Amino acid sequence: MIARILFLIRHEARLELRQQHTLVGIALFALSTVYLCYQAFRTLEAPEVWNALLWVIILFTAFSAVGKSFQQQARGLRLYLYWTVRPQEYIIAKVVYNMLLMTLLSVIAFGAYALFIGTTPLKAGMGGAYFIGLIFGGCGFAILLTLIAAIAAQSDSGPGLTAVLGLPIAIPLILLLNEYNTNVLKGVPFSENDQNLLLLAVLNAGVFALSYLLFPYLWRD
Repeated sequence: MIARILFLIRHEARLELRQQHTLVGIALFALSTVYLCYQAFRTLEAPEVWNALLWVIILFTAFSAVGKSFQQQARGLRLYLYWTVRPQEYIIAKVVYNMLLMTLLSVIAFGAYALFIGTTPLKAGMGGAYFIGLIFGGCGFAILLTLIAAIAAQSDSGPGLTAVLGLPIAIPLILLLNEYNTNVLKGVPFSENDQNLLLLAVLNAGVFALSYLLFPYLWRD
């Protein structure tokens, strides 16, 4: 099972590399959005605004990167995968690949954000804690939007349905991320903020388990 999952992850990576314009376009979208924010604000010192703006950029980057992950497949390829792999293996591979992709894009967005807008609200010694929240958030968006994208693909409704379903469902994740990272920026000790990180981990694990259980029913359709 693990070997097939790893094979599917490599398969997803090869497909992505064949369409380099898509990946480069998503990265450019994140960078151009950061630069537009820089032109508008130059610098941000309020921790809440600095944090919220970064997560807005990452959220819409996630919709661009993950929201179309099932739409780009040819019908023949989907039929081939239907007969050769188990749906559980396929959804695990999709989720893991999208998590890796969103981790990369989140780091790129954060790097550009720090370069143009600065890291004034990020106090010394708090970078590690904030980066943990960044990874948890990127992976959370990847897990959630993979499931939503699968539902949208099976309904033949296009990427629009992903946005319609994804934004309301992502609200609990966004609220937890905002609270955790805002506390980090305010200098709240990790021992008083770790419950938010635990809730993020539980939420991500719950959505992952839901994807694992529900995807076989979508697969049959």
